[in-house]
Amino acid sequence: MAQPPGAIVSQPQMRNGTSSDTKSPFETQIIILNQCRKLNGQIFIQRDYTQGLDVQFEVEYPSRFTEKVPRDVWENTIVRINRIFADAEAITPQTIFETLLGCFTCYASYLVTKSTYRRKLDELQEFLDRENREIYHNVGFHIRNPMERGLRVLEIAMLIRQGETPRDEVEIQESSRPIRTI
Repeated sequence: MAQPPGAIVSQPQMRNGTSSDTKSPFETQIIILNQCRKLNGQIFIQRDYTQGLDVQFEVEYPSRFTEKVPRDVWENTIVRINRIFADAEAITPQTIFETLLGCFTCYASYLVTKSTYRRKLDELQEFLDRENREIYHNVGFHIRNPMERGLRVLEIAMLIRQGETPRDEVEIQESSRPIRTI
């Protein structure tokens, strides 16, 4: 029997280690994944791999920002984030020296000093905190540090006041028919 795309099928339970064709008290259920989760007000900006594996994010303007965040403000934010990562990953004489010093001291040198990469990550966090406080929180968004998502995506969460439901968010309608069992 063909399964719908995006479905998880739980296997029938076995009695005494063998599969039984007789009616079992346990039944297999098909659970369609997109019916199990609802959109929760997040925007994900994907990594941009057009110029290699360096950490940079797409500059594309999210449609949910329309009439809330000007396009040039968004572009300045994302370009600054990309520039911080480019500076953090740049190979300079200072970073080479830090790496060699770290190797020779079994990385004990990092107990007393921060690496250039760590300082740039701190700069990124300060920048995101400032941008959120001054711009994005005022219009109902919060940009999370991409380190929280393993540098895979830049997540922007919609801020929703208690008791309020998002107006511009499309919800996935749950099916009115029950889950099929086999």
